[in-house]
Amino acid sequence: MFQITHENASAIFRQYANAVYRIALGIVRSPEEAEDILMDCFSAAIHHSGGFNDEKHLKNWLMRMAEHRALNVVKSARVKRSVPLEEAEAVAAPQKAHSELLDTVMRLPDIVKTVVYMFYYEDMPAADIAQALCISENTVYKRLAKGRKLLKISLEEGMQ
Repeated sequence: MFQITHENASAIFRQYANAVYRIALGIVRSPEEAEDILMDCFSAAIHHSGGFNDEKHLKNWLMRMAEHRALNVVKSARVKRSVPLEEAEAVAAPQKAHSELLDTVMRLPDIVKTVVYMFYYEDMPAADIAQALCISENTVYKRLAKGRKLLKISLEEGMQ
């Protein structure tokens, strides 16, 4: 049984925070909302009474929690539609830290984007993604194929 304790909490946060944040950000498209989701996920993990089978189970649980909470935020329309003027310039200009490919991945439809991100950026095997998202492994492969196709089309259009 794997538990989050005071001794290992900061190491676990450092290890998984970026992945949880990126999954949330990719869905809600709001850094503030993504940070809230990140904190909610880790707070829930710390207070998860059943513990986790192992660290892999914790990672899958966090990824699934991030996706579900982000989708709930989008569904409840808590994400504000307007952007303050000073933030508009930052949103309009691509951030230097993001590559063109990552930006393109983040523009994929949510159902495909999460799987592509987990597979290519988090190096998660398809079986783990399937478990984390409660879908079949075959569905993971279908979404990856669709994601690759959409990425190819998008990148080819960008080159023209």
